[in-house]
Amino acid sequence: MVAGSDDAGLIRAARRDPASFGALFDRHFATVYRFCERRAGRDLAEDLAGETFRRAFEARGSYDVSQPNALPWLFRIALNLVRDTMRARAAEDRAYARLRAIAEDRASSQDDHVTRTAESRADLARVARQLVTEPEEDVEALFLHVWDGLSYLEVATALGVPIGTVRSRLSRLRHRLAGALDDRVGDPEPTKLTEGSGNGPNG
Repeated sequence: MVAGSDDAGLIRAARRDPASFGALFDRHFATVYRFCERRAGRDLAEDLAGETFRRAFEARGSYDVSQPNALPWLFRIALNLVRDTMRARAAEDRAYARLRAIAEDRASSQDDHVTRTAESRADLARVARQLVTEPEEDVEALFLHVWDGLSYLEVATALGVPIGTVRSRLSRLRHRLAGALDDRVGDPEPTKLTEGSGNGPNG
């Protein structure tokens, strides 16, 4: 009897009997899957569709049962997931691309600890995923120092912050990325910091 109900009836029933939600899943999963596939690709579609129904199940108590068709509701949940996923993926791809550039452009540098410790694509991808979660100002300091080859003093000048701020930002990243980066990334550079340090941003 429930199986023949409209979507609102299935969701109402699922509030009392969670197993009833399975009928809504069976009815609409393929459509939600195609919705996700068109926006995020086949690799992500199944996970996104599954997460859509998981969230819908958790939110079934808030569904407006005056609406007999639940697809717009499901699509809204799916679209938010797609947007979040694509934003995260784009940020990760940007970080990954920057790390690849380090590996390709500075492979011969003996001072490039990222290149020497992130030799494989898997390592680079892992670092990229971690960098996505880091504060942008910390990441920018890291790339100025490692990718662009700036000293702490030069990074401080470029960012318009005290040299102590640069030290703390890179130190934070060094500790948080310790599993993927050489422990020496972010360590002080006595020679560079000594030269002209009296004229730095923090005096």
